[in-house]
Amino acid sequence: MKILLVGAGSIGGTTSVMLKEKGADIRIVEANKERAEKIREEGLKLTGALGEHCQKLTVYTSKDELPEDEKYDVLIIATKYFALQAVAREYKDVVKDDGLFVSMQNGICTNRLAEVVGAHKTVGCMIGFGATLKPDGVINVTSGGELKIGRLNGVIDDKIKELAAIYNYLLPTVAVDNIEACLYSKLIVNSCINSIAALTGEPVGNMLKSEKAKLIFLEIAREATYAAKKSGIKVPPYAKVLNYNLLILSEKMWFKKICALVVNVVGSRFGDVRPSTLQSLDRGEKTEIDIFNGYIIEQGKKAGVPTPVNQQIYDFIKAIENGEKKSSMSNLDEIVL
Repeated sequence: MKILLVGAGSIGGTTSVMLKEKGADIRIVEANKERAEKIREEGLKLTGALGEHCQKLTVYTSKDELPEDEKYDVLIIATKYFALQAVAREYKDVVKDDGLFVSMQNGICTNRLAEVVGAHKTVGCMIGFGATLKPDGVINVTSGGELKIGRLNGVIDDKIKELAAIYNYLLPTVAVDNIEACLYSKLIVNSCINSIAALTGEPVGNMLKSEKAKLIFLEIAREATYAAKKSGIKVPPYAKVLNYNLLILSEKMWFKKICALVVNVVGSRFGDVRPSTLQSLDRGEKTEIDIFNGYIIEQGKKAGVPTPVNQQIYDFIKAIENGEKKSSMSNLDEIVL
């Protein structure tokens, strides 16, 4: 498969390095000319959970630089969600008629992509790793895990199996027929981790030392789970052990067990991580809260399920994003449960 990846940040950069190292035919588009030249000359470097890696890649800074008449089997879009549709439209004509378009965002963007390229060509990827792009251009992979990919229409054919085999170069990958449910499973964790980190300004391990943060974490997930159940979405456990169905049990005896599970699973995997939403705030950039807690709110509205905690979190982070408020642990006290 001939692959073109647009967006060589932390997720896209990690993917391109690991695929290239194992022999995949991949090229990347990096709009920053200085960074693109550095990748060509020195290679793109990874550190952290996946070990030390460095690969020199074929890099273009725009579509105009692509070789004429060259067509790709797969276009991986690893940009921020708000650029997804624009990139799909711009690069649509360089993908083969039977080619695939992969959404690699930490949220659910498959429907946005399908609006441009069609559901049969749209592939979602549940990203099971975390990474941070450091100021020097090195990518630090903060956690490993697994990947799940699948067509939006649920069809598992030879092409999607071949793509899953290529993604195995990065992390263990499974082709699934329920990619939106898998993405929702990861979305719940992302909405908890990213929003509370952004609210407090603290990495995951620090914020989860607060009992109020744990309560907020569980309420975000609980609302999301109710909305999914009402919508008929069967959400699989995250990381095989975080079973969201426990959140909608009424028995109080489960509460301490769930709290312990949250701390053990999430805290151990992401303890010193500054999640992507907090990183965006650190850089003064627009966050992706719309496809995290914002998505849960919209899902709740469609299903007729109230999502008051997600709404409070969403509004608070929008205020931080707009400079009206600042991230602080004291913000936890303002969230009404």
